Amino acid sequence: MEPILLVCKSLHLEAFANEVFTGEDDILAIVEQGSFVFDNGSGPQQVGPLEGVNFKKGITYHRRIVAPTDLYLFRYRASSDLFGTGKVSFCDRERIRSTLEMLHLCDRTVQLDAFSGKRFLFADIMNQYRIETATQMEKSAHEDPIISSAITYINSHLHEKINLAELADAHYLSYIQFSRRFKNSTGTTPQNYIACLRLKKAQLLLTETNLSVTQIARNCGFGSEYYFC
Repeated sequence: MEPILLVCKSLHLEAFANEVFTGEDDILAIVEQGSFVFDNGSGPQQVGPLEGVNFKKGITYHRRIVAPTDLYLFRYRASSDLFGTGKVSFCDRERIRSTLEMLHLCDRTVQLDAFSGKRFLFADIMNQYRIETATQMEKSAHEDPIISSAITYINSHLHEKINLAELADAHYLSYIQFSRRFKNSTGTTPQNYIACLRLKKAQLLLTETNLSVTQIARNCGFGSEYYFC
């Protein structure tokens, strides 16, 4: 199931209404100005400008405003883990700043479909995080020779349908063993890792070539142009 954005709004907080919070949906909060502290059981962490927290549904968070905070809140539903259960950091903070500015522009528009623009911008944040995370995971995966070998294969066959059960078997592991080892090494599932790499490759082709969307979808292993879009 594709992520469903339920609520997207800008907030100014002097204090949290509920400092002890357990959500019924996943909530991503990205700080524009100010800061706050949260603890999900792993110890307190502070969040500042152009950083975020993913408040995962069903998990209890203790949180406290440190300085008056402006933030954007995204309440959403997804069948997969998009941002983890804690602090969300971005490498390209200027891109996040630009995205937040575009969200404010959506808030100021009088068009009835302004929320469609917000859905698009939320997807952009999600894909930026996936691409940046994939790059970081690719570096750490080289510490495990089996996973490094699997990633080499994945990189060479992104344009094809990748059978993970066969890939696991080629490395003398069961599918469950392979998936567990892959996640231990990279921090994510093989399926999500492949999706991240495909997005990363698609971003490169979109910005540096004149290929059509149909050609890029095919070269990146997406099932169809519609699914890629």
